Amino acid sequence: MPVTETTPRRAMRLVCCAALALSGTSALAGGYDTGERDWDFVFLQDKFAAEAGTRYIDPQRHISNPGLGIGIDETTPFSVYRLSVAGRVTDNIRCMASYRQPWEGHADYGTTWDYTESATEQHFSSSDYGVTCVHTKPLALGQISILGGVSYQEIEYELKQINVVPLTTNVGDGGVGWRAGFAYEIPQYALRTSFIVNSAIDYDLTGTHSFAGPVYGSITMPSSMELRAQSGIAPGWLAFGSIALTDWSVAQNTPICSTAVPNCNYVNSTSGLALYFRDTWTITTGAAHQVSDMLSVAGNLTWAQGASQGFTSQTDVWTAGLTAILTPGKNAEIKLGGTVGILTAGSLSTMTVEGFPNPYGYTASFGNDLVYSLQASGSLKF
Repeated sequence: MPVTETTPRRAMRLVCCAALALSGTSALAGGYDTGERDWDFVFLQDKFAAEAGTRYIDPQRHISNPGLGIGIDETTPFSVYRLSVAGRVTDNIRCMASYRQPWEGHADYGTTWDYTESATEQHFSSSDYGVTCVHTKPLALGQISILGGVSYQEIEYELKQINVVPLTTNVGDGGVGWRAGFAYEIPQYALRTSFIVNSAIDYDLTGTHSFAGPVYGSITMPSSMELRAQSGIAPGWLAFGSIALTDWSVAQNTPICSTAVPNCNYVNSTSGLALYFRDTWTITTGAAHQVSDMLSVAGNLTWAQGASQGFTSQTDVWTAGLTAILTPGKNAEIKLGGTVGILTAGSLSTMTVEGFPNPYGYTASFGNDLVYSLQASGSLKF
């Protein structure tokens, strides 16, 4: 059933953010995936549009084992930011410049637990500077768009340990990635289906270790593919959903070695990042409703498969989200929302790495833990 004449454009605007009202942290979907690799803003039909937003994420993962006494809070809250500027280049080409933070992971074990030789803190962060364009042509009842884009992406990893004395490893690198896909839309029905592939990016990490001096390593951040769909289902109502596959199995073991060592592996490393992740699926479903000319609301439910295979605490996550879209004027929107979810229970063991005993290894277990996020964004369209 088609929606009313004024609903499709407003519904399509709100759903791009409602579908992304997800929590992504070091203990969430796809390991370090924040969910910030979306490009839907480029589909807006306004001559010019700009948005800025932030999300505060608090995963409350608590781990324990006999050696940890009463246990520790593993994760720490953090924020991610986004910025997009999109515009019409020609009648059938639109482009968007964007800033995203697709990968974030933050853990703080403290200096009083029994495994400070393994880690007291770990921080993984990223910045993605991208350009994305779509070329649109009429097709049947609607229009088809071909999408392509490129990004320069930077990552940084920091590890703090205490092995007799405090030690810090800090490495990073930049790399180039691409995305490609297509979308089919029937604006009359607020219908859009899109399929987008994001490439993997290889990094040659370099940096310093407080004892070994200059160090190096390598890591690959995963590719992903996502299918999204939305459609008006009644006047003022819109349903949406998505399914994504992320190739997290490329992230296994990243030993960090002194530059004096020619062949870096676990045996001759000074430190490193061991994950042993698996590929993950993420599924979202939800609905949006136009309450009035100035207010729309959207809710969603997401299941994110955990990347952990027993080496880390990144287990399955269930989240529910709610977003309010305020339209104080025809050219402005404000989005306020949040999510609440469950980090599912499990256990981990780091007693062996690459088949070798890990002298700093430990085992731990964890129950169902709470995670929540708060987000706010604003946009202008002309």
